Amino acid sequence: MSPTAAEVTVSAAAATTVATKCHMFKIEGYKRIKTMYANGRSIDSCGFEAAGRKWRIQFFPNGDRLVNAGFVSIILKLEDDATAAAGKDNKDILVEYRFSLVCHRDKPVRRTHDETYTATFNKARKAFGCGQFLSRDYLEKSEFLRDDCLAVRCDMAVLDNPVNVKEQAAQAHDLERLGVTCDCKDDMCKSYHLRGTTSSFREALVKLFLGCFHV
Repeated sequence: MSPTAAEVTVSAAAATTVATKCHMFKIEGYKRIKTMYANGRSIDSCGFEAAGRKWRIQFFPNGDRLVNAGFVSIILKLEDDATAAAGKDNKDILVEYRFSLVCHRDKPVRRTHDETYTATFNKARKAFGCGQFLSRDYLEKSEFLRDDCLAVRCDMAVLDNPVNVKEQAAQAHDLERLGVTCDCKDDMCKSYHLRGTTSSFREALVKLFLGCFHV
C-alpha cells in the first residue's frame, strides 16, 4: 500500500559553510619574476584571513616541482598563526576553492580559465593546489597576460563538518519524486496526486534511483 502525503516526513542533509573569501593576487613584471623564480620557487601573496585562519596564494611561474616544469603552478597554503586560539592548528579544515585567471577589463566578458578543488587542510598538510594549472607557453600567448601583468583570483569556502541533518515537512517536489500521493479531493491542491495512474510506490522509487524522474 502506498503511503499518503500526510504520512511522509523528510530528512534533509545540507553542507553549510563557515566562511567564504575571495582574494585577488595581482602579479606585475611577469617576465622578470619568471627569470628570478626558478622551478620550485614561488612568489607569495600577502596573508589573508578566512574562518579565523591565515592563508596565502603561492604562484610558481616555472612549476612547483621538476615534473611540472613548463607549467604555472598555483597553490593555496594554510599558515600557522601564533595568535590563533589553542587547538585550532590541530583541527581539520575542509575547503572548497577555485583558482581563476582574470581577464583584463577592456576584454569582452568571457569565462575565465579556472579550476575547482576540495581539500582537507591540517597541521600535517598545509598546501594544496594545481601543479599544472596551465602551460607557461599558453599563458604568455593568452589574453590573461597584458602589459606584463596578470591577476590570479582565489574563491574559497570553508565547509562545516559534520553535515547538518534535520527533519522537515515534505514538500510537493519531494512527494512527486517519490510518487507519494495526496488523497484529498481538492482540485486546487498543488500536492502530487495519482490521478488515475497505476505506478506503485516501489516503481516510483526505482525510477527515482535510476534517474528517470524529472527534477
